[in-house]
Amino acid sequence: MSALEQRNQRHEVTSKAKWSTAAQGSEHTAGVIRFHFRLRPLADVEPWGDRSLHWFALTDGWYWIDVDGHTLFHHPSNADTGQPSPVNYYVARLWEDIQEVLPPLLEPVPADLVDRMTSDQDAWYRTGVEDTEAALDWYSGHVMYTSYLAAAPHILWWRSVADRDTITVDWRHPTESGINSTVPRQERASVPTELFLQAVEEFDRELIDAMDRRITEIEAGGLDPDVQLDFAQLRHEHQRRSGSLAAAMRHVPATDWTAVREGAARIFSTRTQ
Repeated sequence: MSALEQRNQRHEVTSKAKWSTAAQGSEHTAGVIRFHFRLRPLADVEPWGDRSLHWFALTDGWYWIDVDGHTLFHHPSNADTGQPSPVNYYVARLWEDIQEVLPPLLEPVPADLVDRMTSDQDAWYRTGVEDTEAALDWYSGHVMYTSYLAAAPHILWWRSVADRDTITVDWRHPTESGINSTVPRQERASVPTELFLQAVEEFDRELIDAMDRRITEIEAGGLDPDVQLDFAQLRHEHQRRSGSLAAAMRHVPATDWTAVREGAARIFSTRTQ
């Protein structure tokens, strides 16, 4: 286990009491979907192994997603706090992963392939089936990265326009982990695409604004003098990241639907043999 993974495990235990106080003052914003986060107070952000910090590390905090009455990335009430607790990690992880999945997510999926995506998700992880690269790449583009989490859930996003223009998220928590969640272990929820995009843009704007305030605090002397940090590089990276959502939105996948369908047919024909 890496030092970073060990550090995250410690945070999962030690930060719950801190979070319980912060959560009491939080407000639930009405709406179909929202990406929530809180940054850890700057004084509590731990430098990495060489006493260094950078933009990603400075997003240390908590995050969760409210979608259609469900709360993802959230642990149920526990004996330490008596309250649910959100994922305790770097907020930039969720922010980057949403942007990574966004281009393929926004490309509408034909109805026949929606059924392929969801009827037997284990089939997509079989190996040794030839001529399936296009299908596997297409499918994996809709899967949100969660492997950094203990008992990582499988989270799949896609867009449908057959009846209504909607974004659907399908999540499946492993039953063998023994780790509870605040949502059903296997469920899905759909929201209008317009509201989803509004929520993504709001999340991006709020995180960029929060990090701008954090960097200003650092520039005013808010860090211990022994912490290594390149101030010019930090500002430069912040400026670059401020435009990353717009760049993701401009990227349009060039999906070869014939190759995807042929690959999916091979995967599922092998599965049934």
